[in-house]
Amino acid sequence: MTDLVAFRLIHLADVISRAATAVFEARFNLNNSELRALIVLREEQPLTSAELSRRGRIDKAWISRSIDRLEKRRLVNREAHPTDSRMTLISLTTQGVELMTELTPIATQRQKRLLSGLSPNEAFRVIEILERNAQDLLSNP
Repeated sequence: MTDLVAFRLIHLADVISRAATAVFEARFNLNNSELRALIVLREEQPLTSAELSRRGRIDKAWISRSIDRLEKRRLVNREAHPTDSRMTLISLTTQGVELMTELTPIATQRQKRLLSGLSPNEAFRVIEILERNAQDLLSNP
């Protein structure tokens, strides 16, 4: 069964995750959940923790801890939600933006290494097809 694409993709995701941890945790003291949260917030902010969890594919149990750590490091801010007092909105601080500016070239270079032998268009086309087909499997078991 190790020749199943799903098995191989899970293994690939695990290897990529561990490789990212080796670099970003050692160099920037960021675990994968924190890194994913920062990446999502770089693209869109402010977000609620639930939305950040969903978009970053960060387990709900980890999102609170990740936000707490990032806030203690002054990389993110929490603000009261304007219409729902039960929620807060999370956004990058100036230090968070600066850190992301420092991280981006490293992540870009690592992606080039990962995609070596493929064009980015080829890689993203395959990923888009797999995501669409996986979503169909989820919607129509």
